[in-house]
Amino acid sequence: MEISYQNIWIKNNQKMEKDELSPDFIEQGISLYEVLRVIEGVPLFLEQHLERLKNSARLTNLVLPLNDKEIGQRLQDLARSNQVENGNIKFVLNYPEPGQPADFYAYFVEHDYPTKEVYQNGVKTVLVHVERPNPNAKVDRADYRNAVDEAKRRTGSYEALLVDREGNVSEGGRSNLFMVKGDVVYTAPADKVLKGITRQMVLTACQNQGYQVVEKEISLEEMLNMDAIFISSTSPKVLPVSQVDDKIINSGSNKVIQDIMAGYDAIIDDYIKSHQ
Repeated sequence: MEISYQNIWIKNNQKMEKDELSPDFIEQGISLYEVLRVIEGVPLFLEQHLERLKNSARLTNLVLPLNDKEIGQRLQDLARSNQVENGNIKFVLNYPEPGQPADFYAYFVEHDYPTKEVYQNGVKTVLVHVERPNPNAKVDRADYRNAVDEAKRRTGSYEALLVDREGNVSEGGRSNLFMVKGDVVYTAPADKVLKGITRQMVLTACQNQGYQVVEKEISLEEMLNMDAIFISSTSPKVLPVSQVDDKIINSGSNKVIQDIMAGYDAIIDDYIKSHQ
């Protein structure tokens, strides 16, 4: 269900009232979307989000009706209209019928930013045997989303980790997945996962902090024998995992993860300073 968490949202180039947003519009036809974080009034990593949106359009053979500048202006207008300095924006290109032009939607969505204690202690995750359809394209799929949400609700988990038909663990339902063994960071190959914007910045943070990253397929058994695990996405940034199903993993105190968290925060600080 789509809900605007601020009073004003945008459809195409029109400002709309909160209760005018149809809760199920995103399930009609095909929807390409991005969720980005706004910090100190700056849409974080906007250029990278727009590049991924264009890639999703190419993979699905859809035509974007707006250019980068037009989308950027509408997102800035949304933030200014709601007087919001910090939050999450979701913007969607919805193609309701084949051959029809897309409608542009942008609205603030609910966010859950972890507390300092959560970053220290890590979060619980649950394994789900499901695969993201077309993993490199950010396309909304209700069946996939419902399976992930149900597993998290049933177990009280923060995130679901996806296990594919070959028994490999690739990513989270709404996050990218990383594992640490010694001083080496492991993650699934780029062609097997959604190329998260935070994922890109985590890889840069690893490089900046001097840690080797190995992209390879990781089996569930291998993952459960890693020293530490963390996930990355828009709201939590870099977040340690404390539990996978019944397996306890002490990731919060892992030095490699702590260094990567600090490196990622430094990248955010530099981006904000350069875009204010």
